Amino acid sequence: PMTATTGKPLTGRKVLAIAIGAFGTIIAANLAMAWSAIHSFPGVEVKNGYIASQSFEADRAAQNRLGWRSEAVYADGMLSLTVNDAEGRPAPIRETVFRMGRPTTEAADLTPDMLATANGWRAELDLAPGLWRLDVAGASEDGVRFRQHLVFEVRG
Repeated sequence: PMTATTGKPLTGRKVLAIAIGAFGTIIAANLAMAWSAIHSFPGVEVKNGYIASQSFEADRAAQNRLGWRSEAVYADGMLSLTVNDAEGRPAPIRETVFRMGRPTTEAADLTPDMLATANGWRAELDLAPGLWRLDVAGASEDGVRFRQHLVFEVRG
């Protein structure tokens, strides 16, 4: 039979210390993960979800009727954005606002200096590898609000 080589008996105090140590480690890890989750993700898209929901379907239907599609591409330090109408031509978007950052944190949020081109916009940016989010907002010539959240990956 196997016997302990220390010759010391396993007492209730030792078992209690082992249990407290094990559960203490688990609780500490959970608290660290909870703190990280709370402090890294803002969790709020709108201040009042109920108010925003009242016009959501109408806004979405109006935007879908525009038929506009957008695409963001990042290569060689240059971010390019196109917004095209249903026929594939550059959409007549006005009052544009651009905001970008990581999809799950506000820590890297920035407002890129987008320069208009014949086919859309461009910005010279030094982005770290990983997922990025570009939020595009604007309006059509007749005032229909246009919003897109584009997620793209920067390879390292």
